[in-house]
Amino acid sequence: MPDRGVEAARPAACPEGTDQDWILDRLVAAVWIFDIDHGRVIWANAAALEVWNAASLAELAARNLKADMSPAVARRLRQYQADFISYDASFTEMWTLYPRGVPRPLEVRFSGVKLHDGRMAMLCEARDEARLQPEAIRSADALLHTKLMISLHDLDGRTLYCNPAARASFDTAQQDLPARFLHRRDYLRMMEQIHSEAEVSLIAEVVSAEGLRWHELTVRSCHDPVSGRPSILVSETDVTELKEAEALAQNRAHHDPLTGLPNRLAMPARFNAMVRRAEQRGARIGVLFIDLDQFKAINDTLGHLHGDGVLMEVARRLSELRVGDDTVIRLGGDEFLFLATEGAEEAGRIDMLARRILERLALPVHGERRKLMVTPSVGIACFPHHGTNAQLLMQRADLAMYEAKAGGRNQYRMFDESMRNQREEELQLLSDLREALRGGHILPYYQPRYSPGAQRAVAVEALARWNHPERGLILPSEFIPISEKSGLINQIGATILDQAVRQRCEWARQGLDVSVSVNVSQRQLCELEFACMVQRILDEHGCDPSRLELEITETLLIESNPVVSANLAKIRDLGIRLAIDDFGTGYSNLARLNEMSVDCIKIDRSLMQGLPRNEEIVRLVIAMCNFMQAVIVAEGIETLEMAEWAQRNGCHELQGYFYSAPVSAEEAECLMRGQAAVPDRGRRRHLVRSDWAVVHG
Repeated sequence: MPDRGVEAARPAACPEGTDQDWILDRLVAAVWIFDIDHGRVIWANAAALEVWNAASLAELAARNLKADMSPAVARRLRQYQADFISYDASFTEMWTLYPRGVPRPLEVRFSGVKLHDGRMAMLCEARDEARLQPEAIRSADALLHTKLMISLHDLDGRTLYCNPAARASFDTAQQDLPARFLHRRDYLRMMEQIHSEAEVSLIAEVVSAEGLRWHELTVRSCHDPVSGRPSILVSETDVTELKEAEALAQNRAHHDPLTGLPNRLAMPARFNAMVRRAEQRGARIGVLFIDLDQFKAINDTLGHLHGDGVLMEVARRLSELRVGDDTVIRLGGDEFLFLATEGAEEAGRIDMLARRILERLALPVHGERRKLMVTPSVGIACFPHHGTNAQLLMQRADLAMYEAKAGGRNQYRMFDESMRNQREEELQLLSDLREALRGGHILPYYQPRYSPGAQRAVAVEALARWNHPERGLILPSEFIPISEKSGLINQIGATILDQAVRQRCEWARQGLDVSVSVNVSQRQLCELEFACMVQRILDEHGCDPSRLELEITETLLIESNPVVSANLAKIRDLGIRLAIDDFGTGYSNLARLNEMSVDCIKIDRSLMQGLPRNEEIVRLVIAMCNFMQAVIVAEGIETLEMAEWAQRNGCHELQGYFYSAPVSAEEAECLMRGQAAVPDRGRRRHLVRSDWAVVHG
């Protein structure tokens, strides 16, 4: 019996060579065998029973030590087992056992021992370390449990020590530090810095047991506490998820979510990479700026789902045209950029590509009851002839694209210097326009609508004019396109509406009974608060809603956009009159027009000016208007013959230069007061124009 009075016996599973148990029991060192697979002590000497606070081996063997084993300890034991099997390793480490919950710090030597059934168990030889300072005990325990990977290496990179977390990460138990790095340049740079800086931090891709991972490494120069030789201590944290999240965020930031194409942010890097390769080849790069003609009509009439479908199809077709380094970029909205290389052996490729784009992007878009055609306008600028900077080339390609649009759309233009001069003039005009809006220089001019039946002007149409301090009166054809491009059109529309309503109320107070008609753009009707804005203007000036008429195009009336429909419904509820402008030239849905009960239909001037060649067509249009029981206004009346024909064929009101050009509010008032003073003595009605001319003069 051992002198400690506790029982120790060799179990059947114990390896051969342990028959002299009494010898082992007399050892001061605690020795036991641990079955790693089952988590139980299967043999122990007397000193070990005392360490484990066990009355007998049977009682100790019955304990399931896996039950409260931490994941770090379980992982470390599996590492030991693998190393015992692979190369008969042995380890000496500080461990803290917890027999019956009481901590017991020990220095333990671990080695492998094969059981009768062939499994690998662990022989443990312990020395009591209760004399150690608490800090040393805790640091050893923390090193065991931490997820931080800590390893020690000599200056040649050979591995001297790994804590459990590092051991689990290393590809093999004896993996050296250079093999840890996927890219040897990262290792060499780290070693070069550690010699001069003593501490280095870097993020690198490493080869681990889990495959390729991103680790953040902190490397310090130190000495091996065993040999005293210079060494390096490496602590590693796995930052793969962070790097993947960064890569995903970077990808999302530089790619368009709808089409998957690179976006505007990606353009500089893509361009610079192409430039480096082009300079090596002596090639040039074409920057093709592509804008889809009439794309807004797709969104506005067929809805954004149709629009998105068109954009995805455009992206697909452009991508099919790529060759080699070519890149297609979606800038936003309906704008795309195509970067193409043209080598010396490919002369004319950029022009040929532009023609192919025109062919491939001529897309018929089918919607309910209608078919729309999308075409591209393309502007081109070339590196290095037109510039070497990405932004400059894109700006110049943009200028060329607008020239293509101005030339009739569905074509391409190459940049030249005259376009830059034109752009500078346009920018100056835009600056002046903003100042004009701030200074109140955008004014309504009024063109009367003459009623042959009443023999007077019963309404006036308010038309925007710009009273420029240097250039004088500027017509809408010069500033409306740039206001639409710059987004100022809504502000212009609102200021014209406000002034026209105020003027109508002023005339009413002076005894002039006349309605006022104001054009409303598609963009205005797409504003959520448009109807509320109109009501606010009416309330502010105390205007009778029935004396305000808003003119819209027939395509807007059949608009499927819910915002447009809601605004039109609110306008009708307010009692405001609706007029259809430019009728007879577009798509007409008579059922929808009749359903909306429009108050007035204005026959387009192009039809009236085609008389007498197209009399039958105009009569048919008038018949359609009569069917809807709306007031019929003939626009573009410029001659006596046109006025008589329109009156004879049932037009209720006449508008055009035969009666008056658009004039200022003061001149319009003079015209209306002059006509009221002229009695009807049987003169032909068109003579009222002469009376107005006298008053105007």
